Amino acid sequence: MLQIAIVGIVSWSLLSLVAAIPLNATIVPRAWPAGDVTCGSNVYSLNIVKAATSNGFAHINNPIGSNSYPHTFSNFEGLKMWCTGETQFNEWPILVSGPYTGGSPGADRVVFSDNGIYCAVITHTGASGNNFVSCKGD
Repeated sequence: MLQIAIVGIVSWSLLSLVAAIPLNATIVPRAWPAGDVTCGSNVYSLNIVKAATSNGFAHINNPIGSNSYPHTFSNFEGLKMWCTGETQFNEWPILVSGPYTGGSPGADRVVFSDNGIYCAVITHTGASGNNFVSCKGD
């Protein structure tokens, strides 16, 4: 009898927990950076970060360049992604010289979700090997 009571309490607790999770949970966009973002010696204004994110998402179904950007960002480094609720990330080059058009991608990237939600600005500058680190101000 005691075993049934314990199982009933555990089942009720789990049911309460599941019931508390909203069925219509949505991705929460992160706030854009408050100011400039610095990757190594490259400084990007908020407008450049927004434009790069928008350009990357515009190419989600038709990647460009020899590395096919945007492409999946696996985040092997465990960097903080600021787009709550998202698990699929894409990287797209961000350049001080202007929008990426398929040439050399440089060292810096914006990261966004499959839904176009901005997640981070990252760079190879200062990272070991082919890894990334977060940019300052992000």
